Amino acid sequence: MAGRIPRRSEDHHLCVNPNFLTLRNTQDKQPGGMLSTLDFGSNPLIDARSNEDLQFVDGFQIVSHIYIFLNLLKEPKVRLIWFKGKINKATTLKSLNGATLGCCEDMKRPRLLSSTVIQSPAGATGQVLWAGVFTGGNTLNPVNTVVAIYDISPSGTQNKDPDFCYGVCEKPENTPRPPPLAPLAVVFKYSSMTSVLAVRHRSWIVLLIGTKDGQLIKLSVDKNYEAACSKVLYKSDDDRQVFPKMHLDPVDSRHVYMALRNQLMRVPVAQCSKHTSLKECWSAQDPFCGWCDSGSKSRCSFLDDCLQPSVWISIPEDSQQQSLVSYQVEKSSSGEEIKLTAMLHLSVNGTEHPNFACNFPGNLCDRSSPAPVFPQCSCLFSSSKLSTQGLNVTLKIRVGKASLSEKLMLTNCSDVTGPPTSALCSRCITAGCSWEKDVCSWTRSVNSGPLQDVCRNIQSGKNSFDPEIISIVPSVVSYHGRNHALMTGKNLDHVINVHIQGDIHCTTKESPVWNHTGSSLTFHIPSGDKGSVSVCAVLPDGRCLGKTLITYRSSPTCTGILPATAWASGNRRIKILGSHLELVDGVVHGHDPQVITINTSSGELWYHTPKYDVNTNLPVTSTVYLKVANLTLACSQLTYHPDPKFNSFTVTKTGNDLQVTIEKNADELNITTSEISVLGVQEENQDVECVMEKIKTSGSTDYISCDIKNAPYTNIKSLRIKVGNNYNEVTNHPSETEIVPLIFSIFIAIILIISVILCVLCYSFMKQRNVAAQFIQPLELQECDRHSISEGKASLMSRRKEERGQAGEENERVSTL
Repeated sequence: MAGRIPRRSEDHHLCVNPNFLTLRNTQDKQPGGMLSTLDFGSNPLIDARSNEDLQFVDGFQIVSHIYIFLNLLKEPKVRLIWFKGKINKATTLKSLNGATLGCCEDMKRPRLLSSTVIQSPAGATGQVLWAGVFTGGNTLNPVNTVVAIYDISPSGTQNKDPDFCYGVCEKPENTPRPPPLAPLAVVFKYSSMTSVLAVRHRSWIVLLIGTKDGQLIKLSVDKNYEAACSKVLYKSDDDRQVFPKMHLDPVDSRHVYMALRNQLMRVPVAQCSKHTSLKECWSAQDPFCGWCDSGSKSRCSFLDDCLQPSVWISIPEDSQQQSLVSYQVEKSSSGEEIKLTAMLHLSVNGTEHPNFACNFPGNLCDRSSPAPVFPQCSCLFSSSKLSTQGLNVTLKIRVGKASLSEKLMLTNCSDVTGPPTSALCSRCITAGCSWEKDVCSWTRSVNSGPLQDVCRNIQSGKNSFDPEIISIVPSVVSYHGRNHALMTGKNLDHVINVHIQGDIHCTTKESPVWNHTGSSLTFHIPSGDKGSVSVCAVLPDGRCLGKTLITYRSSPTCTGILPATAWASGNRRIKILGSHLELVDGVVHGHDPQVITINTSSGELWYHTPKYDVNTNLPVTSTVYLKVANLTLACSQLTYHPDPKFNSFTVTKTGNDLQVTIEKNADELNITTSEISVLGVQEENQDVECVMEKIKTSGSTDYISCDIKNAPYTNIKSLRIKVGNNYNEVTNHPSETEIVPLIFSIFIAIILIISVILCVLCYSFMKQRNVAAQFIQPLELQECDRHSISEGKASLMSRRKEERGQAGEENERVSTL
């Protein structure tokens, strides 16, 4: 859908379909109903003459004409076709006309990426200006895309379009193609532009340009299609491509809406209020901004915000200027008098005749000097006042209620001599003199307006002592810049500065040099905007030679680190995740101000952690920063834990190898096998490597397995374990092969001890038994004797009783006694 055509009370819309292009009504007042392609009695359409792959880019309507922009892909070219809105569809489509847009002289760029209509100036009629972004497709070229301005005003003649036709196309004819339409001007060359939007502000064309690397650039173009310095209004930290279409805020036109990958940004087209003086407001060279002169409340503002009776002082409408005040000197024919003419490059809105005054303090000017007339003032003085050292002059100016002063350094033009270099030419022009035929001289006339900077195209003769630049390392940096860049080349020993210049019309950035020899020097690359800039070496005479390129890219971004933990003794390998990490200078930890050296391998960025002295066994956190030039960009958090603690190990013989199992306290370090180095210490004090295999966790213990290859003996008395800067000496626990004999020996020893004890007990028992036997026998004999005596006594007594009975009682008593 590309435009609207008024047709009585109905609306028509364009539609690209398999027949290429048709018109459809959006109101249900036609044959076929709403959105039908039918016209009264016909089905009009535009078709392609050949089976061509087409890409629709843009379309719009201006007054009664419809414009369609296409890319032809098979034979790459950019096509424009247009129609004039008529009373019906058939008549409208029959008015088909077209042209091929050619771009550009330096290289072919046959593809259109984005387009924009340029509003005509107030009062202008007939001319249709349009701007587009063209590309050649070579992304390695630093200027692979351009913005070109065309006059696409429809011609009154009807041409037979070579690619499209009304209705069914006839067989293509081998007729010569009309020449491509050439641009009025190529106003901007840049790397990978993606979108463009034009805004008309008085006589200026302001182009808002989006890029593939996420920048929004503002470019002001004067009425002669000369571009001023570009300015970056917005730049993303990463490379978020700006979509082809951008839109101004419909309320105040002071903001632009642009879509990036997953963002919609509202960006101001100017920030006038940040400029606090007339000179600063003017120096911004922004057509939107001017100095609103209202006395005590004067400020830099948009024109609409400066209400009468205030005057709005801005840059000139006709062309760009590099200085607020330029001046010229002219010596009279007699050589006795010099005329100094100062020109003020301002535009004043709000009054046709602004209050204007200027004077040169002191007694410099003769009374015959002309009266000031805006924007010019003059001074006549005697040439005797201009010494060989020059003459310092102060110019005081008042415009309305605003005042300013400028210091001018007058020089005898005849004294500006030397080889014809761009530096000498610039010195001549700056002094108000005239540069003609490679010679500085007195200006003949001041009636032709400000002198143009003719010094840009001067090519000085090259000699063998001129500096040459072979390389700059690094040549690709982030837009934050880079410290300690190295330039190598020839004849660099006399270089005093390095100039970095993005556009020849714009102010250069200067960087001092040191450590310079004939073949190298060191310098800082300042911050800049994304894109390529020119670098040259400055000599004492002002010449800048040996140009090469430096490319600014997006800022490095960090999305995390892996792992996010480290042990306190340091030296753990940490991988940084993110984009543009090759532009990082170093890493800094929050607890340690020292810059840590970074390493790159296989496209990865990594570093080793510093030591963190902690007096507690609890974890502590340190912030990781990326060091980029003079900035530190926050990256991620790293948690330090106490060093890993290894407790013991065992050795098991497996074939001709030894399998070692190390016990370690479980922790949150998530140590991998690649981070552990183990050496086995043998009894002969010879170290053998233990090849890591795996780590398993069970409860509060980690079990680390490693193998000692081709080790027939098991005489490993200790292990030396290294983790980062942490060294551990772990002594041996008996192995299974040693435990079995030990247990068997202990068992035999126990049996022997028991046997000995039993024997001793048995011997003791036998001995005791023998002793007892020897002791018991006499007792038995005594008992027997006692028994025999008792029995004898009893027998005797019995006999005696019998005898007493026989002998009487008296004899028995005697026998008993």
